Amino acid sequence: MRDETRIISAVLDGEVDAFELLIAKYEKPIFNLMYRTTGSLDDAVELTQEAFLKAYEKLDQFQLGRNFFSWLYALAINIGRDYQRHKRRRPPSIHDNPGLIVENLLAQQDPRLTEEVQSVIKALERLPIDYREALVLRFREERSMQEIGEMLNLSVSGAKMRVHRGLEKLRDILGDEP
Repeated sequence: MRDETRIISAVLDGEVDAFELLIAKYEKPIFNLMYRTTGSLDDAVELTQEAFLKAYEKLDQFQLGRNFFSWLYALAINIGRDYQRHKRRRPPSIHDNPGLIVENLLAQQDPRLTEEVQSVIKALERLPIDYREALVLRFREERSMQEIGEMLNLSVSGAKMRVHRGLEKLRDILGDEP
């Protein structure tokens, strides 16, 4: 965290190139978030760039000493939500079909994956983004409830509730599948 504070201070003092260190450190998790949000590699790349550009522009609003990744992730989630709202306003296309996205992902995955794991992946795609991200943060990224709350702009109890409800919805979806 001290390294991040030094990097952020350096960027704020005019050392623009120092921001590249933050990009290198967090590009993959932000890209993964955007890919889960969009289901499109091209859109994920574009939204990842947008997230880092917005973070750079708003870096002076970041409170030094706080967790930078949580702040960045919350900013990126808002960009993903804006994307989803915009997507709902335009007519659907073949690229917007999440079923095809999941099928393509599954086709690229290790064939040794069990049918149950494939079912869970498909079910996660059907969850609303708020629940999906809470579950991914908790179980894939192994984040604490405190961190999830910070990233999703929730209280700790709100984060617990989001994870709990996400699990309930996931169980419901899995129960509906043949």
